[in-house]
Amino acid sequence: MVLRHTPRLFMPYPELVEPLAGLTPYRIVDSNGKRLPTNGMTSLEKRVLIVPLDPEHHSVARHELAHVRWSPVRMPKVTFDRRFVMAVEDARINLGLALLDLPVDLLESERAEVALLAREDLRTRDALGFVLRSIASLGTNAEDAVLAAVAAVEDRQLAELVHARLERVRVALERGRRARKAQVASFALVLRLAAELARELGQEVARLGYAERLPKTVEFGDEACCLSGHHELEALAKRRRGAGTERTLSDCPSGRLIVSQPHLPHPSPRARGGRPGGARASDEGDLLRFPHRWAIDQAVFRRVTRVSGGTVLIDTSGSMSLDAAAIDRILLAATGATLIAIYSGRHDHGELRIIARDDRRADPKDLVPYDKGNIVDEPALQWLAKQAEPRLWVSDGGVTGIGDTPAHALKARCDELVRRAHIRRVDTLEQAAAALSRWRPRSGAERTTRPESPAHRLRKPLP
Repeated sequence: MVLRHTPRLFMPYPELVEPLAGLTPYRIVDSNGKRLPTNGMTSLEKRVLIVPLDPEHHSVARHELAHVRWSPVRMPKVTFDRRFVMAVEDARINLGLALLDLPVDLLESERAEVALLAREDLRTRDALGFVLRSIASLGTNAEDAVLAAVAAVEDRQLAELVHARLERVRVALERGRRARKAQVASFALVLRLAAELARELGQEVARLGYAERLPKTVEFGDEACCLSGHHELEALAKRRRGAGTERTLSDCPSGRLIVSQPHLPHPSPRARGGRPGGARASDEGDLLRFPHRWAIDQAVFRRVTRVSGGTVLIDTSGSMSLDAAAIDRILLAATGATLIAIYSGRHDHGELRIIARDDRRADPKDLVPYDKGNIVDEPALQWLAKQAEPRLWVSDGGVTGIGDTPAHALKARCDELVRRAHIRRVDTLEQAAAALSRWRPRSGAERTTRPESPAHRLRKPLP
């Protein structure tokens, strides 16, 4: 299984791993930025592979390439819910990859997604869905995170049922592999295990007081995997928002924050007018710089003044409706801030981009928002809390985590961070402009100068 590196994409080659050569090449689709039931999907019949084309999600591509290698071209029709087949097939794929020392190692943020979905299964008393998610995690590093969810509910009978079913599927697939003397067990064994689970699990979970049927969901055909990712989180949040008064999950992990600073080629407005943070002529100092002023005011020395500005953090997610032109207007208004940054995110990560520092600002092309999601509000606010005061947060106050999912605990943490760090929040561009128009650099006696060495200080000569 080979991944081709290009300057921007990591492209899989399914043609190299399929058991029989096809007449047409596979069509590779980047799942980043697309609303799909999961971030990895394969249709062997249509010869389409949908995976995130970036190096961080190589395990997703690896799993889907294994489907190309080992799964049947057409999923047979069954008399029970096909999600039982999908879960056991995922387990067969993952265990086979682990045997080849090519394990499916999810990122920490992806494991957090799986754990969140598992907890939601238990919260909604979907024990069957939880068992299938546990089976689909076999052979991956997300298995412990799923089992930790069932341990937290303190339902010993359900925990014993889950562990017993996991061990049964694991042992059966391992024995089937050894009997074939192959890398994976046969797909016929997958069908048999899935039929047994469908027949027995419903009765077992009903005896424990849980629903004996899987909830109805959108049918994904042959192309979905059961160990779902951030797209299922988005659908989950939408279902919860329409379900009643409780509009968000209890908690959700924040995405990974990437801090970047593009080249700042242009002088900021405050640097062009009056130079409050630059060099000033003075009648005393440490460097003779303006000898032509001797006959005017004898201010022939350079004194460097430093302005105590502040920090502006701008939420550029879709709900704010800020484009590059709107951000440029904020830059024009923020004449007193020494540090300005924008942030937004997608899926399980986001970018905080510094667009102005001291007397320099970014090019207009670097003012385009990263994406439409929030995702990284909490780490972005943690960054803001460490910067110079005063601190201004331009945002509507809506915060989300991985999968752009809102959560009560996440909102409470962000509110506490805003309060503790003395961060002022404004909702709109107009409010930001009004606040920033009153945010001026210190002047006159309030300015602080760079310390001068007494040994090297030069005084103006006596007249």
